Amino acid sequence: MPVLKFGRFELDPSQRKLTESGKTLQLGGKAFDILAVLASSAGEIISKEKLIAQVWPDTTVEEGALRVHLVTLRKLLGDRQTGRYIENVPGRGYVFVMPVEIGVAPSQPREPTAVRRLHQSLPRLTERLIGRDSMVAEISSLVSQNRIVTIAGTGGVGKTSVALAVAEIASAEREVLFVDLGSLSEESEIIPTLATLLGFNSLLEDTRQAVLDALCQHKYLILLDNCEHLIASIAVLVEDVIAVSDDVTVLATSREPLRVLGERIRQLPSLAVPPEDARPSDIRSYPAVELFVDRVLLSSERESFGSNETISAAAEVVRRLDGIPLAIELAASGAANLGLAHLVGSLDNPLSVLRRGRRTAPPRQQTLRATLDWSFENLTEKERLLFDYLAMFAGAFSTDAALTISASAMSTDDFYQAFDGLFLKSLLSVSGGDGNYRLLQTTRSYALEKVEQSGNRVALRLAHAAYCENALSRAASDWTSLPTADWMRRYGDLIHDIRSAINWTLETEGVSHVGVELASSSNIFWVQLGLMNEQINVIERALKRIVDSPLEGTETELDLRLSRGGALYHMRGFPADTECFAEFRRAVEIADSIGNVRKLVTAQSGLTALLTSHGRYGEAIEQALELRERYTQLPRETFSRMLEHNYLFHGDLRSSRDELAGSFRDASGEVRRTANHGMGFDQRIIALAVLVFVDFLEGKIIGSLTVLEESVAEAKKLDYAIVTCLLLMLSAFPINFLVGRRSIALGHLDTAEKLAKEHRLIRWQQWIKSYRQLLLAEDQNDSAMNTVLADAYGMRLEYLVVVAGTRAPLDQIERALAGDGGWCRAEVLRLKAIAVRPTDPVAANAFLQEATDTARLAGAIFWELRCALTAYEFEVPEQRSTEDLAAIVARFEPGSRTDDLSVASEIVGLTAPRFG
Repeated sequence: MPVLKFGRFELDPSQRKLTESGKTLQLGGKAFDILAVLASSAGEIISKEKLIAQVWPDTTVEEGALRVHLVTLRKLLGDRQTGRYIENVPGRGYVFVMPVEIGVAPSQPREPTAVRRLHQSLPRLTERLIGRDSMVAEISSLVSQNRIVTIAGTGGVGKTSVALAVAEIASAEREVLFVDLGSLSEESEIIPTLATLLGFNSLLEDTRQAVLDALCQHKYLILLDNCEHLIASIAVLVEDVIAVSDDVTVLATSREPLRVLGERIRQLPSLAVPPEDARPSDIRSYPAVELFVDRVLLSSERESFGSNETISAAAEVVRRLDGIPLAIELAASGAANLGLAHLVGSLDNPLSVLRRGRRTAPPRQQTLRATLDWSFENLTEKERLLFDYLAMFAGAFSTDAALTISASAMSTDDFYQAFDGLFLKSLLSVSGGDGNYRLLQTTRSYALEKVEQSGNRVALRLAHAAYCENALSRAASDWTSLPTADWMRRYGDLIHDIRSAINWTLETEGVSHVGVELASSSNIFWVQLGLMNEQINVIERALKRIVDSPLEGTETELDLRLSRGGALYHMRGFPADTECFAEFRRAVEIADSIGNVRKLVTAQSGLTALLTSHGRYGEAIEQALELRERYTQLPRETFSRMLEHNYLFHGDLRSSRDELAGSFRDASGEVRRTANHGMGFDQRIIALAVLVFVDFLEGKIIGSLTVLEESVAEAKKLDYAIVTCLLLMLSAFPINFLVGRRSIALGHLDTAEKLAKEHRLIRWQQWIKSYRQLLLAEDQNDSAMNTVLADAYGMRLEYLVVVAGTRAPLDQIERALAGDGGWCRAEVLRLKAIAVRPTDPVAANAFLQEATDTARLAGAIFWELRCALTAYEFEVPEQRSTEDLAAIVARFEPGSRTDDLSVASEIVGLTAPRFG
């Protein structure tokens, strides 16, 4: 009967034998029959019914029995580089897809050259090793150059598989002794096991010496698998073996190194997982995803991973499992049985989901819990105690953080000994390149279960909360002196612990006050990380706990009110302003009652920002001056931050410039002077935003644009989205738009839009949307323009009318004039003059004269030039004069360029090109 050859395999139906490279493989009868049927009809789709009929001709079986044997076959054949051997064709059946060559007689297995007889056959890797090629090559090189090599890593990371692949390569040059230490429980069993592998009686008078003597006779590679539970005895044995022999090499796998002289250690990492923002088209290239998909497809026909949704779900699974191969394989089994969607939804508790592995696996690897039990049982008492404390960390942590949280439970010396032990036993993972550590998610879930069983949960949680409180204090202090990138590197991961500590303490009777305190002092984290929506929820939960408690009316409530006011301002936008006013007024009330002047000023800054947004500039100025007069013990500069911009928007450019000097003095000497409550604006950047606008209105165009570009660069470097959006929306976009640099203005709008979306800053998104709609309305009818403007009020209405220019409807112009916006009053009056001129020329001239007088009084040369250009247009041609235009042009900073200057210069016969 002919022999079927495919790849490295030969199938002999008559002898019922399957070989791979001459080596006979063990295969069950039904699995063999299925393979024979499919391979004999290679390329032909065989229906499930036909396959079952040929393999079970006299028995009725369920389709599940067929699938079980197909999984066995797929695992045995593996998934070679050339592709899968057996494919499922949905709805039709199965097909053997590899080319099959028919031979007349079975090939005789060739004796491998340069391969010695093995005292024990290496276990065969039944499935393709994925994502480990470079590691296998690197360790193979180490084994060829060193006497002792240890593959270390956490349980389930694939140490044994990599070691077997390395040993298979090494077996071409030396004999391999594979010692499965995982099956041994006592030190006394090690030497007899080696004696048996070497082929002699273990009941000799001196078996240890006999083993050492035997090892000296050949060029051996001893693969010691799973050393961790017998680590001390194995270390002594390895040192003895190396000392007496010249040609023996030891390859060990262990969750901790042997720590013997000459040992080369390679930590085996988890498989690479795709980042959360990875494109679906790139996800399959990550080894962790490749492994998951491969194992699911081996066992199931339910998932094809042909859609972006399913491949993204696979990415989520492997990320949640930290790329650990054993966990991924167990998850693949779960997906095959339960479906991918159910698996993803169940991974909050991975230990409960990843329960069933291969029956043929060692007991310690049949479930994820068994793997972790194996590690835990080998910990000392101090290591177990520290393991409990480290489980409290929800994210990465430093050695100092771990020392701090456990300081009450152990001495410094005990800590370092236990910490090193946990790391060496692969229960701690290095988190990136920042010198921090973390527990893998599955390991932490296991540790938290141990905490629950210990009865020490409350003490551990409170120790963690105390650590968070101290860290928050340091972070708040460093915020004013560290660049954002440095601050984020130092403190960014703390948000995970803050969230965890707050959630637990707020929901635990008797300690909820701890959570309230943490919520009140964590504002800067939520703001900087763009998590203010979540912050609002946290604060509201904390405020409920404050009612009728000793914390009501204290600085703690004050901080919560300030934080909620600021978060609502940015995250809920204009519709939440009523609530914002209430929060800041309550904060002012508390600060006044407890005599906290600094925070009273902060609360008043929040109120001022709201008044400014609503166009109530005069009221804001009045309140700030009242505070300055009341609290004379504070430097005058303290109140400059409230006055500088309100004087600008009120139309008092001179007073605005005076207050700017104080603001810049108050903001000097630190990276930022952000009021971490209030509106969270950076004092220096907001002062720059005001300065460039004052210079712009006063005709200092070159200076204004130069400082504006520098300010934008400084704000971006500061990496603080709130204040960057303010600068872009209130200064960079409108100034560039008004001078005629439209493409640059739109670029600033794009930048602000990206930041506002990324950080979910609703108020600034509303500004950006208004600007966008206004620009789109250029090509639409008046009703579209009116709709855009009708939704705005206060400062935003003033800005939008100025940007709309002569396209603004008269009723919206009237609304803008009804406000307090002296900064743009001259321009809006000019627009009103243009709007009413067709029906009332006399009134138009009066409005234009009022506009001109307003501009001159304020010193706003930019608006004055526009008024002069309009007056020139209003005059009949024979009565037009260029003297006023020429005089105004001359007052601009030399070299200034704007579209208005270009028009005026052409009229008076000067050369001043427009912006391109």
